[in-house]
Amino acid sequence: MSVIDYLLFWEFLTDLNNVILRTYIYECQLRSVTVLQHLRPSDLARIPFASCGISTSGCLLFQVVAPKETRKKRRIIKPFTVHPHASDNELCPVQCFKALRDHPAMRSRREDSPLFVKSNNIHQPLSPSTISSWLHRGFISLCTSESGVSLRSLASSRALDLGVSRDDIVTLGNWASSDTFTQHYQRNHMANVDVDFTSVVLSGVEGDDFFDAQDSFSGSAQ
Repeated sequence: MSVIDYLLFWEFLTDLNNVILRTYIYECQLRSVTVLQHLRPSDLARIPFASCGISTSGCLLFQVVAPKETRKKRRIIKPFTVHPHASDNELCPVQCFKALRDHPAMRSRREDSPLFVKSNNIHQPLSPSTISSWLHRGFISLCTSESGVSLRSLASSRALDLGVSRDDIVTLGNWASSDTFTQHYQRNHMANVDVDFTSVVLSGVEGDDFFDAQDSFSGSAQ
């Protein structure tokens, strides 16, 4: 999720251990972001690493600090809970977070570091625009050529097609209202789209060029 072109990576990095490490960090972050499709890029950039943890029930807990929405005109801290993937550890965001958290090379991460950082410099955070650009290249372009479409609208529309209640979608997706989502962001054609975003993107990581933008939901949702 950073300004990474794997060909340039290989050409300019002479230390193989660094290549392996940075690829590892990148893939862990990639697998984590695939399940957070209902969050804005600006929300993803506002997750402090220090807020992340594993609950006694095995869920990933984290907070979005000062998201766009406010309450009584005051900035808020919004907690989230992500459940483990029901059947696949390789796609499980909880397992990915554990691997990233426990890797020796990440011990130098600063206390105030965000969750998503550049894989070639873990002391530099990813910007919302970086995350947004990557999400468009890696996800949105897989299912639509329509301009101005966000991953949040696609994920919310797909969740609606799969039977998730509209009220839950409005809450989880931080939509201003049900009418706002229905009239401006709902994509009715998603019912005809059968794309496993996670599997498609993860299976194509090595061959692509990537460029560096109290709710509970399950990591097993497609």
